[in-house]
Amino acid sequence: MTDAIISIKPRHVENILSGKKTVELRVRSMNLPMGSRLWIYTTLPVGKVKASTEVDFIEQLPPKEMWKKYGKKICIPKKEFDEYTRGRDLVAAIGLRNVNLLDEEICLETMRRYEKNFQPPQFFSRLHPDSSLYTVFYK
Repeated sequence: MTDAIISIKPRHVENILSGKKTVELRVRSMNLPMGSRLWIYTTLPVGKVKASTEVDFIEQLPPKEMWKKYGKKICIPKKEFDEYTRGRDLVAAIGLRNVNLLDEEICLETMRRYEKNFQPPQFFSRLHPDSSLYTVFYK
């Protein structure tokens, strides 16, 4: 299984945790196998990994088709979707399943103790089993 960290804005994380949002939208595709574990980093001002989820699927579609197929599951207004996807031929949907709230949240400061110059990914970042940061997630 592959592990990765993905950065998501706080309001979207709350929708994921509530079960309303089951598809994460990205303007670039992610190359991760189905079943990969995604550690959800909630961007600042929260600055913590609060949950993990599994990749159910990754699908690329033109924006119009994406909205038609997943609009309700993406959990953003159509106007915001149009602004985010403007000028893109294809956008990616990441299906999320088995969302788990962590027993203990992992703050940015803790991650930096394990990996000195750790910066939350703009897109996503793989977690390699031989990295010291990996051990933070599997204590």
